[in-house]
Amino acid sequence: MSWKYTASSVTGRTHLDRNEPGQDYCRAGAVQISDREFFIGLVADGAGSTRCGGEGARTACDTAYESIMKAIRVAGEIHPTMTDADVRDWVCSARGAIVAQAAESGAPVREYACTLIGSVIGNGQAICFQIGDGAIVVKERDEYQVVFWPDQGEYANTTFFVTDESFLKHLEISRKDFLPEEVALFTDGLQSLVLSFSKKAAHDGFFRPLFAAVRAHSGNRLPDLSAQLDGFLSRSDVNERTDDDKTLVLAVHVP
Repeated sequence: MSWKYTASSVTGRTHLDRNEPGQDYCRAGAVQISDREFFIGLVADGAGSTRCGGEGARTACDTAYESIMKAIRVAGEIHPTMTDADVRDWVCSARGAIVAQAAESGAPVREYACTLIGSVIGNGQAICFQIGDGAIVVKERDEYQVVFWPDQGEYANTTFFVTDESFLKHLEISRKDFLPEEVALFTDGLQSLVLSFSKKAAHDGFFRPLFAAVRAHSGNRLPDLSAQLDGFLSRSDVNERTDDDKTLVLAVHVP
């Protein structure tokens, strides 16, 4: 495999103080189909005002991951590219699974509200998509670029969710005809630390050393580095700047 990746999702101070579980979730993986390799990264953040947002985040990521895997098998064996329609199918499948989960539990769908961010890279292309806040950062020509700026609502601490009736209106999709050297996906608990809102840019000093650490490790999936990333995201100086859950997926392409 030519992808190295690691991921971490840690519970924020607010939930810890209340003895509550975190509401973030992530999935990441590298897969080879025929002679083609793909990286899949997904992160989701359950709405803090809901009872089951964390469950919605898990369902969204797991369902989207399986839908993407099915699309990759088609792309690897039949046609070389995936389309915006494929992305809409992945997101719709995630929402459909949450709706079914809510119906089974008897709770309103809004109680499972969550954002969803994803990146699928392979076959010489990168597809990124997002509903809500958080962000994706990719390395292009030795610069870290924010693919979509966090989509926040009209009022403070509001955003848009997969469970919204108008979710497709807030679905952003970007297709790039190259393989990024490095990609990061993260939830809104990190965005104030790693993004400059005044410049609308990523903080180079945050991402460069983390990607260097991933690149320096041997192997593809890096559980020991994930444990170190857990420790980094749980540090007191990080928690002083954000009391929210924090999720980060990092991947590097090593030709």
